[in-house]
Amino acid sequence: MELNWKGVAYKTGAWGKDAAWNTTKKSLYWVGPLNPEGRLLESIRIYPTLNDILLYKNAIDLPLSVFNKNKWNHTLAGQGAGAIVYNNNLYYNCYNTPEICRVSLTSGVYQRKPLPNAAFNNRYSYSGVTFQDMDFASDEKGLWVIYSTEESAGKMVVGKINVATMTVDKVWTTTMMKTGVTNAFMMCGVLYATRSVSKQTEEIFYKFDTKTGKGGPISVMMEKMSEKIHSLSYNANERKLYVYNDGFLVHYDVLLKP
Repeated sequence: MELNWKGVAYKTGAWGKDAAWNTTKKSLYWVGPLNPEGRLLESIRIYPTLNDILLYKNAIDLPLSVFNKNKWNHTLAGQGAGAIVYNNNLYYNCYNTPEICRVSLTSGVYQRKPLPNAAFNNRYSYSGVTFQDMDFASDEKGLWVIYSTEESAGKMVVGKINVATMTVDKVWTTTMMKTGVTNAFMMCGVLYATRSVSKQTEEIFYKFDTKTGKGGPISVMMEKMSEKIHSLSYNANERKLYVYNDGFLVHYDVLLKP
């Protein structure tokens, strides 16, 4: 467990490693605290190793907001704690829009595409976590986005992202209200959703299999350091869950049954 580099006031955010399956950047870590109001992602910090995070050294900053002509320009900024790094690119919800943003961690090249019908601006965020309308996730099968639409009436929608075109090739609508879960992640093509049981316990209580198109209950308890889970993502290369827990950077080992 480690406190994020900006401090205790930055309770909302995301962190982890490059989540692409068999990525060449397996040692790269990143940390992205949102501003204290829990909406705006202005920058992320990249670290070569976990030891560098622990010692707060050898960091590279990637700004997403620019101060120009005595005011801030948030055109490239992010919104909410749903960001992920996939194949050396940061994916996130573009600030104040229903669009997917992508920026290369090495070249800084920036791209954006609309996410069709996506609800945004805190319309259907997770329970207790504001502005996480789009939640990007990765697993052994690729890159996903978890969101809601007006057509789904707030139910969780899972979209499979084509990284070549930055478009969603296929979508699945679940039976679970997005506002009824605290966070979610993908693993082996299956969506897992969590809810808070107490200040110290989180439960993985719902799953939806994109292969069968069916969802149902499950019960796996997780201890947590603090009350709110602001970001939860799975890394298939290490079989770990990375959690941004009220400003603290936590990870869990995942054991899969054969």
